[in-house]
Amino acid sequence: MNILKGKIKYTAGKVFDGQFGASINAVITLTNGEDVRVYGKPDDEKLKSLKKDDEVTVIYDGKSYKVAFDMTTADQIPTKETNDTPAPTVNKNGKLTVEELQEKAIFMTDLYADIYHQLLGRELEPLQAQPAAATIFIQIGKFL
Repeated sequence: MNILKGKIKYTAGKVFDGQFGASINAVITLTNGEDVRVYGKPDDEKLKSLKKDDEVTVIYDGKSYKVAFDMTTADQIPTKETNDTPAPTVNKNGKLTVEELQEKAIFMTDLYADIYHQLLGRELEPLQAQPAAATIFIQIGKFL
């Protein structure tokens, strides 16, 4: 899965009969200069609301491109001023205790579930949300 940036070249408008029924599409010029099409249903108000030269984030899942509407980027996530949970203590042999490992596992499971459900809430299909959530989870995990 790739997360890309681009600008709207041609907006969605005319309804076409396609392989999967009626659809609309917009053409997006990616930052590398490549033009790609993003498809949606005729009632997709978010896709229809995009204007020429709007900057968008695009997700490519290996098969198709989708616009990531309302996507929060890492630099938009507010940081906490205080740390509510104390840093895990390390016992004398340099390893976490069983309880600390269990706490960390629960935290990480909840984090992944939150990411996945946020992606579903942004109208990604479950088959798209799962790899996207895994990618985001792995990237966040590097900073924990």
